[in-house]
Amino acid sequence: MSAQRPSRAFVRKAHRAFGCMTDLQRELFLALRFEEGVTRSELARRHGITEAAVDAQFVQALIIFSRSIREPEPWWWRLWPW
Repeated sequence: MSAQRPSRAFVRKAHRAFGCMTDLQRELFLALRFEEGVTRSELARRHGITEAAVDAQFVQALIIFSRSIREPEPWWWRLWPW
């Protein structure tokens, strides 16, 4: 089974979501989703914050990402080649 590539619209929305996040939110989101075996306590030590703060920042990042993905694009964006 081959992995399916995400659509250009999804990639644009994801980039826009990452641009709306703070640096800490973006780093925590990417670490918790894509780094193998990383724990919340490890991320808390790495960034000098509490585990509760890691959870709070990650939740905020998820909210930003999910809202951005669900938001419909204007029809005229399909005309641009990016």
